[in-house]
Amino acid sequence: MTVNISIDAMGGDFGPNVTMEAVTRVLANHPDVSVLIFGDRSILMRSVGEDLDSNIRSRLEICHCESQVDCDEKPSNAVRSKQDSSMALALKSIKDDEAQACISAGNTGVLMALSLFTLGTLPGISRPAICAEIPTNNGNKLMLDLGANVDCSPQQLYQFAVLGTHTAKLALGIAKPSVRLLNVGSEAGKGNNLVQATAAMLEHDDSLNYQGFIEGDGIFQGRADVIVCEGFSGNVALKAGEGVARYIYQKLSKLSAGQEQQFADLKSSIQPSLFNGAYLLGINGVVVKSHGGADVQGFGNALERAINAARQQLPSALAPELEKTIKVN
Repeated sequence: MTVNISIDAMGGDFGPNVTMEAVTRVLANHPDVSVLIFGDRSILMRSVGEDLDSNIRSRLEICHCESQVDCDEKPSNAVRSKQDSSMALALKSIKDDEAQACISAGNTGVLMALSLFTLGTLPGISRPAICAEIPTNNGNKLMLDLGANVDCSPQQLYQFAVLGTHTAKLALGIAKPSVRLLNVGSEAGKGNNLVQATAAMLEHDDSLNYQGFIEGDGIFQGRADVIVCEGFSGNVALKAGEGVARYIYQKLSKLSAGQEQQFADLKSSIQPSLFNGAYLLGINGVVVKSHGGADVQGFGNALERAINAARQQLPSALAPELEKTIKVN
């Protein structure tokens, strides 16, 4: 299956310099993948090396855009006045069936707003969630929402649980994913009204393998295949985890050559860039958000995630499951 990926090359802290190098590396490993790169043509052309392999160059199309989304852009303003931006046009390529997935390292709020405006949501989903794979002692797991919705209703958290369950089946190959709610304690009576009301909804749905609450210290222990939370708590937990990983990585980098060799596997496994790339789950199309500060390796990993989701036709596979599950609740 030939896969076409659209890329907003103007987003992120490092822009086209990181984006273009990551794209060429990934294309070298995927001869069946082509990319549409949206951005300022004059800038992008300078980032394409003259010695680029002709086969890779033939699968790389630069699409000129008149504007780009700023890092401090308001979502409402972008929807009104930035329809000619690299981000908006990259998303539009999915709607126009020119690409099967889109990736951007740009403004998260604007990416969510433009995705909703351009592509809409899957059946039964009122608000999409940012969903990422996280490393644990028991393999990669899913966590959502990680920042798209700082305030949620119990119904929305229930929808996230359904989205996460079916995505874990498709993307991680877990037959019956366990679901837990992030909470301040594991006991049944702990938590605020939102968590308690959501727990009641999840317990009522026999199609979900709901296992109760999980505390922050259990996230990276692999005690749940899908961890559900509102975006405020999810983002804080994720950033705290990334910070700890960077702290340990930096400490290991200061070891002497002999000592570093002993911890080589640990050091290589905790780089945050290895897990870069989060789904905007619930959007009617594959949209992947790369961290704004991602390096070449990090953006490349996000691109790999977008390619895999496009090959799985993730939204099309999720839609009938969502209709079947959410319709009866």
